[in-house]
Amino acid sequence: MVRILHSLALEKIRILDLTHFVAGPYCTKLLADFGADVIKVEHPDGGDKARYLPPFKGEQHGLENSLLFQYLNTNKKSVTLDLKSEIGKKAFLDLLEHSDVLIENFKPGTLDKLGIDKNSLLRKKNDLVIVSISNFGQSGPYRDYGANDLIHYALSGLMFVFGSTGREPLKHAFRQAQFKAGTNAASAVLMGIYGVKFNV
Repeated sequence: MVRILHSLALEKIRILDLTHFVAGPYCTKLLADFGADVIKVEHPDGGDKARYLPPFKGEQHGLENSLLFQYLNTNKKSVTLDLKSEIGKKAFLDLLEHSDVLIENFKPGTLDKLGIDKNSLLRKKNDLVIVSISNFGQSGPYRDYGANDLIHYALSGLMFVFGSTGREPLKHAFRQAQFKAGTNAASAVLMGIYGVKFNV
């Protein structure tokens, strides 16, 4: 008799998830689907804004009824913390002590303002993998610009090749650029974990 042992690739990895909307939560969803222990941190003032995005279960608005939110946050644990308060920050640092990865998608500079910038976090835990997702990166002339899926499509050039000549450009339905950003970020997390675990 042959016995096949099955284990999930990331089951020994804990991820602290400071993400919201689509790109970040999709990144951490993919990692959770492969067994990572993902702890999603939400602000006490209404939580992740994706909770308010359609479609809604039974067409009923509500914190628990966004089908997009439910899809993006399957297989995760959840905690509510106010990172601007001392007690919330302490709880966050306690969680971080037992985590392998931190993923965030705040505006660049937000963690610095909260006093939990990359350098201070790495001083507390030097083998921590930190992945930041933002509209235009953490530095450079566009760093602080706002954006949405339509803008990403336009700037990438994808809108130029969609649709019919002689008509306005088009973009795919839904939030394809956001989902792609989440996929790329998940790949970056895996490379970071590999680098830390194998010292490369």
